[in-house]
Amino acid sequence: MQTPSSAAQRKNYALYFRLGTAKFSWRNSEPGVTLSDDAIAWTADGRQRQARLSDIAEVHLQTGSIGQNTIASCRLRFHDGSTLLVASNNGYGLQDDTHDRVYCAFVQDLHARLAARTATPIAFTAGFSAARYRFGKVTIMVAGLFFLVTPVVLFLITGSWQMIWALFLGVSLLWPLYRVMRADAPRIYDPRQVPPELMPAAPGFG
Repeated sequence: MQTPSSAAQRKNYALYFRLGTAKFSWRNSEPGVTLSDDAIAWTADGRQRQARLSDIAEVHLQTGSIGQNTIASCRLRFHDGSTLLVASNNGYGLQDDTHDRVYCAFVQDLHARLAARTATPIAFTAGFSAARYRFGKVTIMVAGLFFLVTPVVLFLITGSWQMIWALFLGVSLLWPLYRVMRADAPRIYDPRQVPPELMPAAPGFG
């Protein structure tokens, strides 16, 4: 999987990533991913590793919510079953504007390089699994009944303005979950048109 790349082709992105295997064994790594026209490289445990772009079998984009922080991720699955997940979070696992911009640049650069390799079949997928998406929709419906409908009904019955505050709290709790679910509908996409709702710092993100 080793391949030489000229310095002129290379672009470095200071992003955090995780390495995984088909057994879903994850570990944290220091930030830093490098792209060239024919390879992607990263450093883990002080050792630089590299894989050919032609070894990529799937690119999967997704978002996730940590409190009020929405983190985007790009998971690469290689033909040997190994995975590399590059995320938009900072060193504290949270969202920030700088890492959002760097992540967007990385994803756009990666897709541009892969789209140019027409001879390499790659699956471009996005969102949650079908089962997780269905579960999320059910969760939103149940939570909506509890946090939104119930305060409205109680306000109409009792006239207590405290129910309005309860409704406001319910909206603030459900909105991040709704945004993530809306963005993460399972689908296949065109690498020449990366979904903006999965790209932080893009107008349609979330």
